[in-house]
Amino acid sequence: MILSRRYGQLGNRLVLYSHLIAAARHYRVEFRNPSFAEYADLFPSTRDDVWCRYDAHLRPSPNHRPSRRQPSQRCRNALMHTMQAVAKSMNAIGMRHYPAKVIRLGAGEICDLEGDRFRSAIESGRTLLLQGWLFRSPRLLEQHWPHIRPFFSVSKTDRDAIDQRIRQARRESDVLVGVHIRRGDYADFLGGQYYYDDELYSRWMHSVCDQLPGRRVRFLVCSNEQLDEKAFAGLKISRGPGTALRDMYALAETDWMMGPPSTFTGWAALIGNRPRLELESREYRVVVPQPDTSQPFVEQVAA
Repeated sequence: MILSRRYGQLGNRLVLYSHLIAAARHYRVEFRNPSFAEYADLFPSTRDDVWCRYDAHLRPSPNHRPSRRQPSQRCRNALMHTMQAVAKSMNAIGMRHYPAKVIRLGAGEICDLEGDRFRSAIESGRTLLLQGWLFRSPRLLEQHWPHIRPFFSVSKTDRDAIDQRIRQARRESDVLVGVHIRRGDYADFLGGQYYYDDELYSRWMHSVCDQLPGRRVRFLVCSNEQLDEKAFAGLKISRGPGTALRDMYALAETDWMMGPPSTFTGWAALIGNRPRLELESREYRVVVPQPDTSQPFVEQVAA
């Protein structure tokens, strides 16, 4: 299987990547993801492989030759664009069955990774080129998650930076709540439906404190823009480590997190197995999650 087109930013890429790894494990095939090019250097598992492949369940694999040196970004981008062009051309001229099969999803179209369409394509034995965002199987993802999760471990440098920030944030606090303030592209996404100002985030955060009287509450705030700390007066705030990857994985270390609907917090909740509240509208009322020592597998990223 080859994912031959990129979709969204880091959170989207990780969600799609993980579902397709689950399918690769289920059907006992190799998966290659050249569309992960921009983020490959962030993870030790993909850093040295231009194809960003997953074949751990098939090793020793005669097709997997470890790179002697880290591929350049130029090389990664060239492969990504080449595979996208190949799949697009095959689809356009009707070459959907030879020498490879193409599954191209339309906007909003879902492909069940356990369904007849996908299974028959895999069983054809030919290379399968995938183009689409909603390749999904929550059941397979949950089943194979213990094997998938280590594949997305971060480097020691990133882990040390994350751990240091979390230790600092937990000092003199009983509860650490992650807050994802996403603006930027959300100004235009769905007409700005999830674009919230500082005053609203502050109100939600004060509501959390009101629900936890006597508890020392601190907020780990991660955002893609500079914040006006005056808007959060009266709240104990720590900033995230500062990069998208570190912020995401730092949120995974909080007690629970909240933010607008986004795969950014969706992935953080999944990788950390933490509760997540989606701030779905300006009228959303935050209710602090109850402690649960038997937290079930988080499925927020299934959609």
